[in-house]
Amino acid sequence: MSMSEPARPMDDLDDDAAELAALTAAVAESDTDPRIISHDEMCAWLLELANGNFEAFPPAAREP
Repeated sequence: MSMSEPARPMDDLDDDAAELAALTAAVAESDTDPRIISHDEMCAWLLELANGNFEAFPPAAREP
């Protein structure tokens, strides 16, 4: 916290810690999910949709 920032109530700090813990747990859970679609494959499919190719097949999840 810098001198220009007002002091935050303790409840806000607790909320931030709780949010960080929840996000960390969600990322850890998603990392252990065996179904994988790469970021590049998903982006390519979404770009196809954005370009009007609604017949494009979505990427299939595959085992790691």
